[in-house]
Amino acid sequence: MKALIVVDMLNDFVTGALANEVRAGRVVPAIRRLIDHARADADWLVVYACDAHRADDREVALWGKHAMAGTWGAQVIEALAPVGAEREIVVPKRFYGAFEGTELDDLLYDYEVEDVVLVGQHLDVGLRHTAYGAFLSDLDIHVPADAVCARDGIDAEAALGYLRDMYAANLTTSTALIGRPVLRTASSNP
Repeated sequence: MKALIVVDMLNDFVTGALANEVRAGRVVPAIRRLIDHARADADWLVVYACDAHRADDREVALWGKHAMAGTWGAQVIEALAPVGAEREIVVPKRFYGAFEGTELDDLLYDYEVEDVVLVGQHLDVGLRHTAYGAFLSDLDIHVPADAVCARDGIDAEAALGYLRDMYAANLTTSTALIGRPVLRTASSNP
């Protein structure tokens, strides 16, 4: 099974407290296509990894209040919002990565996921730390460059290169992923 992990495509990260509207807006169409594809294929799981902070979280001290649990800012943007489909799961997170302090690793294990496709934002924060967690979990990582973005002032190409070089991420496109199955690489463990 494969999992599409949508990272931090939240109101506060797109138009709210830590807005990245222009860059995030550019990747919404590709993410939307991937979500639609995953929802239509029984071999896919859609996971929304969403910041859901408490007032005492360390990230709040660094970045200010954003994506506070239970608020509008912590909700997935309307264009990509979950619809309650059977294989669609929201994983609230309090840290940059989607694996730290969450049920994500166990969830992916239970569904026998071998491949993860990481989409959303930010290449230097949430996506990077989520890729690290996936790498530690021995998952094959695929990153469609047209479905991810960075913050202002961050070199997206360098950030993608880091994911490729440090976590063996397969850099691809949404079209390539939809056009053919995502397979474990030859160098992967069986």
